[in-house]
Amino acid sequence: METTAVLNVQQLQKVFFPGTSNERHVLKNVNLTIEPGDFVSVIGNNGAGKSTLLNTIAGTLSPDAGELTVAGHRVTNRSVAYRSRWIARVFQDPKMGTAGELSVAQNLTLAEKHTGSLSLRRYRRAGQTARYQELLASLNMGLEHRLNTQVKYLSGGQRQALSLLMATLSHPQLLLLDEHTAALDPQTSRQVMALTQRIVTRQHLTTMMITHKISDALTYGNRLVMVQDGQIKLDVRGAAKDRLEAADLMGLFGE
Repeated sequence: METTAVLNVQQLQKVFFPGTSNERHVLKNVNLTIEPGDFVSVIGNNGAGKSTLLNTIAGTLSPDAGELTVAGHRVTNRSVAYRSRWIARVFQDPKMGTAGELSVAQNLTLAEKHTGSLSLRRYRRAGQTARYQELLASLNMGLEHRLNTQVKYLSGGQRQALSLLMATLSHPQLLLLDEHTAALDPQTSRQVMALTQRIVTRQHLTTMMITHKISDALTYGNRLVMVQDGQIKLDVRGAAKDRLEAADLMGLFGE
């Protein structure tokens, strides 16, 4: 029985400032298929097109040509809200995935409300406190003791870990990680990446991670994609990826 790809990108093109002296052809007929269970690390130079590719998949940018299918559904010109039935995203800025004025518990309730399972005012009556504490304890950041703390008072790492938990509560078909450790210090970045690996593995999530850290691209995921000059220059997986070293990728950056 044939398995439906989680993501299918065909002949995707994106041009900024068309018809002007600043015209930039950022995506050039990009083709990409992500299968169920893939964890794809995407790297590339600044301006290579990797963030534009992710934003086009997420729906915050519209392509100028090409087709996008997520979990068998054509989403090429559909809204972010429509795509959120299958796609969840964690942003680079920890503030973007959470509501700072609300408590940790209220943020989790909003994430569940998004899936239609719970209302904001009923989380205590519904007996969610113990379950929230259990979920937060799995993050190993002490958040299980801060259910009633406004999120704006959390550290960047704690807030990003909460964002990751919220994004994955609904078990999305496709998890998009948009350089989600770039704003964190090295130690916290390593902690959040280890947490990411645990969640992705435990939930068998299909994941696409944009990163500027070659070490993370080599360490995490079963597949590595390099975007350069608006095209996919390298796409390796499995044993071929395992054999890659940082020097190999640095050499490709210079070509």
